[in-house]
Amino acid sequence: MSRYPSHLKRYAVAVAAIAIAFAIRYGIYGTLDNRLPFAFFTSATLIAAWYGGLGPGLLAAVAGLLLGDLFFLPPRQEGEEAYGEVVRTGIGIYAMNAALIVLLFSLLHTRLRDLEHKLKGGGPEGLDSPAPKPGSRGETQPR
Repeated sequence: MSRYPSHLKRYAVAVAAIAIAFAIRYGIYGTLDNRLPFAFFTSATLIAAWYGGLGPGLLAAVAGLLLGDLFFLPPRQEGEEAYGEVVRTGIGIYAMNAALIVLLFSLLHTRLRDLEHKLKGGGPEGLDSPAPKPGSRGETQPR
């Protein structure tokens, strides 16, 4: 049995995190109105990427962007083609933060899997290789 959660469980956590973030943000809409449309989705992306890695993190990031856009950004005025500068800046900051979160946690998951593989003896630096002698590689012997 694998020590890592199944794909279904990883994506379920991502969907649950986004659903909870959306419910909280929607519940306090009257207080925040159109301000901070992506704040709670950033936390959901962080949880999804930490638990599930790249795929669930990207799912949460994109879902947060879409839900924030559809429900919490101010409506565009008649005749306007694009959002104003403030809204575009908010979208850009969320997208950069979400991408950075997903990328860093993806690299962390990859590193952990590689290190675990080496510790199980899958690589030249695994546990099966002999331990270094005291005094080698600049180490000092205990006194």
